[in-house]
Amino acid sequence: MLYFLKKMKKIVVFACFFTFFIFFFCLVRAQGADIVVVDTAADKPYPFDILKINTWQSFEKGLQFIRIEETILTDRGEENNQKVPLTLNFDVLKFDPAFFDFSVYGVMTDKTESKVLSDWIRNYDLQAVINASMYLMDNKTSIGYLRKGSAYVNKHRGKSLGAFFVSHPYEEYQGQIPSCAILYENDPDLHMFFSAEETKQTLENVLKKYSVVVQNFKLVDLPAGKSEWKGQRRHAIAAVAQDRENNILLMYASKPLTIQEFRTVLQNNPLLKIKRAMYTEGGVEAGMAYKGKHLYLWQHEENIMLFLKGSVKLPNVIGITRKHACPF
Repeated sequence: MLYFLKKMKKIVVFACFFTFFIFFFCLVRAQGADIVVVDTAADKPYPFDILKINTWQSFEKGLQFIRIEETILTDRGEENNQKVPLTLNFDVLKFDPAFFDFSVYGVMTDKTESKVLSDWIRNYDLQAVINASMYLMDNKTSIGYLRKGSAYVNKHRGKSLGAFFVSHPYEEYQGQIPSCAILYENDPDLHMFFSAEETKQTLENVLKKYSVVVQNFKLVDLPAGKSEWKGQRRHAIAAVAQDRENNILLMYASKPLTIQEFRTVLQNNPLLKIKRAMYTEGGVEAGMAYKGKHLYLWQHEENIMLFLKGSVKLPNVIGITRKHACPF
């Protein structure tokens, strides 16, 4: 009898917890938020208005937030190729490189273990973090080229990937080239990374000037060449972009969409002004986090329903820290 009562007590406790979780989940979804605040139960913990759409909100020096919502026409997928309206929305954090540093943190580059987003933030005192790239079956190797200093995760440059995120120029190049950027194969702006005396102005020679290099799929097309990567399956998306003012944007779409639908918004939205963009991950592994007064997590809604919010361990991430000496 005592055993039965103990079992019943556990069942009641679990049922109460489950009911509370479902209530909390529905409340958050009803408010239109896909962001979980990890370390507080406050009613209004967000530093930005999550209900305001298509408006840049400055909430920290050099950092802005926007929730993009746009309706596009997309293929219905039938033989008559009819177009139907589809409303897309995703969140963007925009960082000014004058105030922030960008680097890569990973299992092989930092001799550590795969971590959930919140642990990458806490263990390395980061202000924001996003997937660095997709990875292979060994759960540590990036699908494309990835290097941090002399530590390689993958030395192979994937021919079909097309985009590189670079940061931390080596000392002899600091002040002469951008502190961070996204570059494409056959990029028409490569000359900006060389002096007039340098004759071999190739992408390979640009990459040699940076201690941090990450490769993945190109998202936004430049006039010089069209991306052939379409990706028709709908899923959550994490991506990194550079706008025409050289800001770095972390982007996360939790509601499933195709690569082509995401690309359509990125290439045409006047609020984003994106010049180059790099896909970093999709599906339940995709995520983004920001640490301000509280820790905020963006992840796939399936992770919430399965009690796995923030628990997907990632081997490689792009992490952002605030510069100690910021220009004012």
